[in-house]
Amino acid sequence: METEKKIIGRCPLCGGNVVKTCKGYRCEHNIGDSPSCVLNINAIIGNRKMADAEVAELLEKRRILLDGFASKEGKAFPTVLELADDGNILMQPVIGRCPHCGGEIRVGSRAFNCSNYANQNAPCSFAIWRNIGGHQLTLEEAKEICEKGITSSELEMYREDGSIYRKRLGVSPDKLQIVKI
Repeated sequence: METEKKIIGRCPLCGGNVVKTCKGYRCEHNIGDSPSCVLNINAIIGNRKMADAEVAELLEKRRILLDGFASKEGKAFPTVLELADDGNILMQPVIGRCPHCGGEIRVGSRAFNCSNYANQNAPCSFAIWRNIGGHQLTLEEAKEICEKGITSSELEMYREDGSIYRKRLGVSPDKLQIVKI
């Protein structure tokens, strides 16, 4: 008797179906005696249970920003999960270079922050808030700001009275803050 399998998405490594298993998510070609694919995503990563929709997005985009991971000490942190070409899942807290000082921009719980924030010789206060004008910044938008200095499209934001407006986000001329353009 064949049991029904829950298909989560397509395997970016071989094109097979990725199915939900008791321990996580596997490519259908990574099941049985002679697997031809290595994709196997654990159900729990960084002391955090993965949701089916998050795994589907990871399979499609290969890089996603998620909150709610926890260290062995129980300290919560956000990170970017990246699906590597060898099938491994990597935690990548660095999303790009700081436009101001060239340091690493890291994912924080409320902002993307420069790693040189606490550098006593050359402190850098550059940060990109994760929520600007009611708009929750995506990983792609934050990377665009770091790499190109501006978002490629206008983003939907909200005024205090609830009215909607659209602006691009960019780096200020002194490269110390984010401005609406």
